[in-house]
Amino acid sequence: MEGPGVFLIAEKLKFLKGKNPLEVKGNSRESKEVILGKKILDVKSHGKNLIFEFDSFYLIIHFLIYGSIRINSVKEGKKERLSIRFNDTLINFYNTSVKILNKRDFKIDPTIDVMKRNFDKNKAKEKIINSDEFICDILLDQKIFAGVGNIIKNEALFRAKIHPLSIGKKIKEENIERLVKEVLSFSRLFYITRKSNKRLKDYLLIYGKKLCPICNGKVNLKYIAKTKRKTYFCMSCQFLY
Repeated sequence: MEGPGVFLIAEKLKFLKGKNPLEVKGNSRESKEVILGKKILDVKSHGKNLIFEFDSFYLIIHFLIYGSIRINSVKEGKKERLSIRFNDTLINFYNTSVKILNKRDFKIDPTIDVMKRNFDKNKAKEKIINSDEFICDILLDQKIFAGVGNIIKNEALFRAKIHPLSIGKKIKEENIERLVKEVLSFSRLFYITRKSNKRLKDYLLIYGKKLCPICNGKVNLKYIAKTKRKTYFCMSCQFLY
């Protein structure tokens, strides 16, 4: 699950603020019982992480690739990774990572989170300008673009007309600026689409496509660079730097 989806879940769960978990179970090996009877101070997101804030620690849920959540319902045939019961609400998480960390051990930096208004575009541009890495790997670096996943990566690169195997520091500065803007605008579109219960598929230009919407040429699909993630690109419309 990518940043926009987690951001939306955090919004939906804001009603849990001020409530106390009454029962906790699931197959997570984390010491989850520590949250029993503790008041939730806030529910928020950071990148791909859903965060329940308590007095001195965070309960952090990462949805990995196939993670999901159910509110007041269960996923038939699946064992909960974490199940939290409140007085009038049941929250179930499936196929997720569960961690409980002291607040000092988990840094929340809104300047790197693509879903936050104070995301620092200049800092992100500088990271790219000074990088010897492939741009497709840079975009998936959660220390630079927290919340960007494979769909956002593919769509932003195509919309900015940049080949995924371009080297960060070789890309022209104006093209880097355009790329960062595309990352943020598509992340917003991703969020609005999910919130409106529309199909994200209807707004994708390159991800999952066989033909380029610009030149009608064949779309390449490869698992490339260090991250080896599924990458769609057009050799004609995306420039290799």
